[in-house]
Amino acid sequence: MARDMTKGNITGHLIAYAVPLVFGNLFQQLYHTVDSVVVGQFYGKEALAAVGAAGPIMNILTFLIVGLSIGASVLMASYFGAKEYQNLKDEFATSVLSGLVLTIVLSVIALSGSHLFICLTQTPAEISAQASLYLQIISFGLIFTFFYNIFSAALRAIGDSRAPLYVLILTTIVNVFLDVFLVGYCHLGVSGAAIATILSQGVSALALFIYIWAKVPMLRLGIRDLRVKTSMLKRTIDFSSISAIQQTILYVGRLLVQSGVNALGVDAVAAFNAVSIIDSYVLAPGDSLAASITTYSAQNLGAKEYERIPQGLRKILVIAEIYIILTAVAVLLCRHPLLGIFLKPNEIEALRQGMSYLIPMAVFYFLSGITNSFQGYYRGIGHLKITLFATLVQIPVRVAISYALFGRLGIQAVAIGTAIGWMCMIVFEVSMYRKYGHVKALKKNVQ
Repeated sequence: MARDMTKGNITGHLIAYAVPLVFGNLFQQLYHTVDSVVVGQFYGKEALAAVGAAGPIMNILTFLIVGLSIGASVLMASYFGAKEYQNLKDEFATSVLSGLVLTIVLSVIALSGSHLFICLTQTPAEISAQASLYLQIISFGLIFTFFYNIFSAALRAIGDSRAPLYVLILTTIVNVFLDVFLVGYCHLGVSGAAIATILSQGVSALALFIYIWAKVPMLRLGIRDLRVKTSMLKRTIDFSSISAIQQTILYVGRLLVQSGVNALGVDAVAAFNAVSIIDSYVLAPGDSLAASITTYSAQNLGAKEYERIPQGLRKILVIAEIYIILTAVAVLLCRHPLLGIFLKPNEIEALRQGMSYLIPMAVFYFLSGITNSFQGYYRGIGHLKITLFATLVQIPVRVAISYALFGRLGIQAVAIGTAIGWMCMIVFEVSMYRKYGHVKALKKNVQ
């Protein structure tokens, strides 16, 4: 169901829009989590480490696609807010066709270069073959990842965050069933986990296509609608490329960190994979709140409701911090049983390293709520270069500090580096608000 956020209660809109996204992101995390839990429990820490080693490379490919979808979503939300429904459909068609070309290219690169990518990340020799195989199989499913993300982006642009959630619930159940069947019953190891993931993503893409065709006429694309509108392509590329570059830089940074962790041995890789999944569950709702302020801001910018836009930022900051503080306390109190989901009781060294990471990281989680809120805000008002530069500020700091401290702190160094990177990011984002984020600046930029 479409949601017009250009009028009415701001807090109500943000929460109502964000809640399905929060649950959707949590369910989306289950794709990788189920893979890790099943292979870890059936095949041990080596299989878990192999999935973890392939994860950052897979994320770079995925978030190039997600970046394209984010940029397109901002443009579509602006057209929806301005009630320009034909432009909305044209932008959707342009994004689908241009994104499809990008996805095919990425799939070929990933498939042909998987072994090289795994070697470049210093993945331990005993797990490199499994990690490479996992990545190759996942590469075949990138086309499903693209269609799911672009369909979700279009629906979220018009304020419908519920349909993607319902589809994710369905496909997560499918993924759990397939993982247990292919890994546990058919004994396919990491290959079974990868096959389960791409089949589930195929179901999600098909389900959203059917929903849009049946229920959302303004996004329904017939044969005649499937054309690239030249006047929109450049703007789409500008917005989407900035988002894609930003997401790529973020995950290249994580890949570099993963490479440093890989050099510490299998115990460190297994522990880091486990804590990274826990992090993803904590941080995913913050990403959802950021997406909420992005759509809210873009719709109101299109409708020229300038006064409402900064009000939304202030409210989302409060909501984000309340959530993140409560979650951080839960992680601190439950860190041992959380790690036990992924690691066996006799894997003592991996458990110790995981515990050493989670204690400082939980203390620093609150920083993510601030920076994510500003990132979502700047995307919504069209200043995607600010989000890009903020990431450029953060990533080198995170990587440099992590590598400087690996020798003394092990994977705990990543928590320290991440926190300092977030701090630098916040300083930059707040300084940019004084120039671009307030009401007068918004009116001036549009004029």
